[in-house]
Amino acid sequence: MKIVALICMLSSLSCLYSFSQGRSKISSQDFGNALLPDKCYIKYIYDFRYESKPVFYSDKFPDLETRNYLNSDLIKPLFDKIFREGYEVSDPNYWGSVENLAKSGTKTFIDTNQILKYMHAGWDTTYSIDIDGNITPVPVYTPPDYSDISGLFFFESWYLNPDKGFLSKEVIAYFPIYEYWDERALENGEQAKLKRLIFMVFQGNQDPKKMKKIMYLYRGVQSELSLYNRPYSFYLHRDQVGNAAGEGDYNEWEYHTFDFYKDFYPEEFLEIIINLALVGRFKAEDPANSGKILTPGEILAKVSDEQSNIRYDNLNSVEFNEDWYFNPGSLHICKKINSITVIKHEYQYDEYTGDFLRTLKTPLFVISLK
Repeated sequence: MKIVALICMLSSLSCLYSFSQGRSKISSQDFGNALLPDKCYIKYIYDFRYESKPVFYSDKFPDLETRNYLNSDLIKPLFDKIFREGYEVSDPNYWGSVENLAKSGTKTFIDTNQILKYMHAGWDTTYSIDIDGNITPVPVYTPPDYSDISGLFFFESWYLNPDKGFLSKEVIAYFPIYEYWDERALENGEQAKLKRLIFMVFQGNQDPKKMKKIMYLYRGVQSELSLYNRPYSFYLHRDQVGNAAGEGDYNEWEYHTFDFYKDFYPEEFLEIIINLALVGRFKAEDPANSGKILTPGEILAKVSDEQSNIRYDNLNSVEFNEDWYFNPGSLHICKKINSITVIKHEYQYDEYTGDFLRTLKTPLFVISLK
């Protein structure tokens, strides 16, 4: 499956903070899951790879960018199941936490007409006027454009066992994301895109071993997670009409940060992952020399400054390589993490003006989880 994410999954590992405080040694004697004693529930956005081209919109925007998201391997069977077979999916306007959804599930479904409406598609009515002034209603159907599905919004539970060198994630639910230009902003001379959740596929707690036996496999799905922080409301739109939320659920959404779990500290996550490589629980390969396993000294040299201090502040992204299992019958997704690449960022600025020029990204090592 040719899917490469620009943004994705490390948000999930936020809960490592609860493990790292007060613990200098990595051990699972007290906790089977190093992320939390029980469950580590997360939210994050996965973006599909895309092709872009300029189109004329107006004199103000003669070359407005349009994107064709390369998602058909997954999105086509997903929508075929819903539109052609009538498979029921849930309302995307969920206001609570992942934990509450996993425990209680959802009983609120959405019909296909509302899904089409969210995608600016479906049936509408226009009117024609003849020479005698008679007005005739004319039904018009606009088909949905699946290439505007920019990504998936995942609710998951993560599990890390340091002693076994094992990291896994269980999909609780996912929401396709529809991307579109903000027409009002364009009319005001500004370029802005909006994203909308169009429905939820609720999976609940499943047994991944049983699910893999009946699933198609997409190998080598790659996704880079950039460590920055923006609220979900900046990206994702939901309808509040008829879905009044309590204060707790509202805050869960409004203040839950993009690409981060609540209280996530990237330094603690990186420290645990790098330490696992240093003590040999994970193997760290040289990305420039496939198959070469780095020694602890070589790993430290890549993440340390001239004073031999480990620098986490410039390790600003990681890239995951995963295998995805998709069940076209139940629409469930199961994932297996193959590796994590730690990436160093260096920022270049104009020496005269001080203006930012570019970001240079250097993959330091690939931590294998196979």
